[in-house]
Amino acid sequence: MVSNAITIFRTLLTLPLFLLLAFGGNAWAALALFLGAGALDMVDGKVARARNETSAFGAMIDLVGDRLLTFAAVTGLIAGGVISGLVALAGLVLIVRDLVVASLNEALPGKLGPRVSWLEKLKIAAAFLAMTSLMAAIEFSRVSAEQIEEWPSAPDAGWSAGVAGEYAHSSGEALLVLAAALTLVTLVQYWMRALRAFKES
Repeated sequence: MVSNAITIFRTLLTLPLFLLLAFGGNAWAALALFLGAGALDMVDGKVARARNETSAFGAMIDLVGDRLLTFAAVTGLIAGGVISGLVALAGLVLIVRDLVVASLNEALPGKLGPRVSWLEKLKIAAAFLAMTSLMAAIEFSRVSAEQIEEWPSAPDAGWSAGVAGEYAHSSGEALLVLAAALTLVTLVQYWMRALRAFKES
């Protein structure tokens, strides 16, 4: 099915994404893969509904693709030294949340529902913007360093790119921490729904 092929393709993009981030590859290429996978995530569901290709298997690989994208981006940024300390911990919170939610859905199949709260949507947006900013910061900083090395006699060489890199990195870190905080709140909400479902079952 076309929709499943799109989902599988975007899932496969997570491997080169991780490798580029973890081993100092071209961050613009990594960002393109990340944004491309995100765009395809919006496309595959629409294609499935339009072509009447919705299925349990399609829903499963869609979830796997979403979780692998988060995992590849966060672990790649950590392995590449882009984030560390509390910010890295914030990124890991996103991964742990996915594992907990997956476990609860497996324990209570079909009972927690597909509801996505506005807080969860805000969390997704914050995490997506955080990853985008952090990946852009890598290349801005790299361009700045190259310009300074190429024109050492010019004191302002690379200044603009350097400032952009610092701003993008700081913004990305702040957004990632925000996403982690929202993740914890939504995880509590999800856990409360699970407890009610356990009591009713």
